[in-house]
Amino acid sequence: MAVTYDDISYKYIEKGLKTIINNEFKNVYVSPEFTMRGTECIRIMVDSSENDQTTNAFERRIFSVVVRYYQKGNVKSEKAYAGMRRKADMLRKHLIDNQTANSSTAKWVALDIDTINFNIQDEENEEIDNLNITEFLLSLTHHNPL
Repeated sequence: MAVTYDDISYKYIEKGLKTIINNEFKNVYVSPEFTMRGTECIRIMVDSSENDQTTNAFERRIFSVVVRYYQKGNVKSEKAYAGMRRKADMLRKHLIDNQTANSSTAKWVALDIDTINFNIQDEENEEIDNLNITEFLLSLTHHNPL
């Protein structure tokens, strides 16, 4: 007998976020690996999921999602720095405006922005000069009728 399942993590969480963010921003992609696309891009990746509640009628899982906003520009200029921060704030507000989603491409009953980390520097992108990274750590709660 074939196992039946719902494609939740990619289809409704990662791809769902991509669809919503892509309405306002360019170069949005889903991947565990960084790839610079243009002068700014947004990468989405589910980091983990944990069970919130399971019954014979439904399953509720909380997905930890990392959204990284990459912007190239010289932050020594206050004007450029302020522009980057405005775009990060715009992404934050766009996420808040989509705290719930119930469509054929995105499904969650709650989206919380747990943490926003600025000026991220790590090994995956250390070779790119003037790269500013803002990292959003999200919790998305998905309710799946069984």
